[in-house]
Amino acid sequence: MDRIVNRIFLIVTGAIFAWTWAAPAVSLHHFAVPLAHYIGLGLSMWTAGALILFCFGLIRQAAGGSAQADRLGFVKTWLVHQRQERFLNVIVPLVAFIVTMASFTVHKTVVLPGYGFTWDADFIAWDRALFLGHDPWTLSHAVFGSATATWWIDQFYHAWFYPMIIAYVVCGLMVAGPLVRACYIGTFLISWFVIGCVLAGMLASAGPVYDGALFEADVFEPLKTRLAAQADAVPGIASQLFQAELLAGFERGAIGLGYGISAMPSMHVALAAMWALLFFGVSRWLGLVGMVYTVFIWVGSVHLGWHYAVDGLVSSALVVAIWGALRVLIPRLASGKTVERAALPGVPGE
Repeated sequence: MDRIVNRIFLIVTGAIFAWTWAAPAVSLHHFAVPLAHYIGLGLSMWTAGALILFCFGLIRQAAGGSAQADRLGFVKTWLVHQRQERFLNVIVPLVAFIVTMASFTVHKTVVLPGYGFTWDADFIAWDRALFLGHDPWTLSHAVFGSATATWWIDQFYHAWFYPMIIAYVVCGLMVAGPLVRACYIGTFLISWFVIGCVLAGMLASAGPVYDGALFEADVFEPLKTRLAAQADAVPGIASQLFQAELLAGFERGAIGLGYGISAMPSMHVALAAMWALLFFGVSRWLGLVGMVYTVFIWVGSVHLGWHYAVDGLVSSALVVAIWGALRVLIPRLASGKTVERAALPGVPGE
């Protein structure tokens, strides 16, 4: 299975790089800054993850009362596994992360602005149709109306980066649960390509908070006024600062980590849905916690003015579809390859 999975990872990574580089507005030099950022981030998080897993293994062995000679047994097992797979199981996810995220950054900051933001009016109408004539943000602010509630939503919403990194590193380094690992990393990579690049261009939109700056709908001024008042009332609400910086970066053509404006589909909600599916692969109860977190992120994306409600609904449905397809496809490809290799004289099955 490992060889099939690594090939899938590399194919998807090559596809997002080729898709981005093929855009007329993109030159090779656009990749320099994002690649530098993500090489540094990738190497540091892989090193930290390996050290943490190493220490955790030592603690677990010690707590189990193992003899000193056996306390590094888990390390030997891991090293033997990785040696047998020529370290590709560790290297491929790292390379895929770096290239995919750098390509996504270039696409979002260099390519997407050329599409214009032409779909916002449609998504406003879709939201109102779905919520019986109401703008969804009015409902979230009716329930979570205080500045303190908005502060809490803001803190959890912008902490998404840490679960994203932790989950990817753990799956990239883990030996157990190969199918869950493959589904998570595969869904992660495919989502950044299909959801974050292809569909983001086809459904180009800016999001509610940029009404008046990047498109004219004259709908969200009350939301922006309310959020500004709450930010003045309770220090530490970061959304207003981030939204202003993204707009300034968009206007000056900034290329770098975190820059770029795109609403539909929501990668924020997509990643939260991935965590829920990953947690379901470990435990039903953890999966339910992941579902609650996904709903929270979806509500927060609307509450803070980043997204339309349909953005998160579309992206989460796509994530479930991608995960489900990989869960069926990977075992079939792996079993087919095993049969094919076993049929060759002198070639063992994988």
